[in-house]
Amino acid sequence: MKRILFFGDSNTWGYTPGTGERYSEDVRWTAAAAKLLGPEYCCIECGINGRTTVYDDPWRGCRKGSDALDYELVAHTPLDLFVIMLGTNDLKFVDAYRSAKGVDTLLTMAETVDQRRFTLSPAFPCGIKELVISPIHIGAGEEHNDEYPLMPTGHEESLKFARYLRPVAEAHGAAFLDAGELAEPSDIDCEHLLPSGHAAIARAVAEKIREIFE
Repeated sequence: MKRILFFGDSNTWGYTPGTGERYSEDVRWTAAAAKLLGPEYCCIECGINGRTTVYDDPWRGCRKGSDALDYELVAHTPLDLFVIMLGTNDLKFVDAYRSAKGVDTLLTMAETVDQRRFTLSPAFPCGIKELVISPIHIGAGEEHNDEYPLMPTGHEESLKFARYLRPVAEAHGAAFLDAGELAEPSDIDCEHLLPSGHAAIARAVAEKIREIFE
């Protein structure tokens, strides 16, 4: 069985635009991808609302991805694939280029977790495989969102995600997928996926994962 860790933010957690409730397993792209992949794969959902890559959020605790990653990797050992889709919440504080640098840091952390944490059981006993998913674009009206809005340039910066994340993935030998080509954010909050978007990403992710293990 292949064990996969999905590390992300609210669109990985399954945030429902307008209500803040969590989509069911029938909807969330992580769970839907697991269903498409079948019983030969164990898909571990590790998303949290508001998560950044490496940046502190002074208004919301426990959101810094680099603070959580080692714990999740060690807790869910052994693993075969690390999937990361982060960056949207970085745009509260930095631009897309610096967000991509944050993803670069997290990939390096995943690759070196055994050396740094001195674990007797390797996190990736068969060697690490990685998949970088560039987040969906942010709608142009997101700056008017009253709940933890991004910077006024959030929409424009989100259009640059793939430009900066693709070479990061290539530098790490990771697979790459651009969710911005697959789905649009809801008009309700300009940031979160609708069920149709979750379904589209699930199909593409399942296909990409099969390619990785072939």
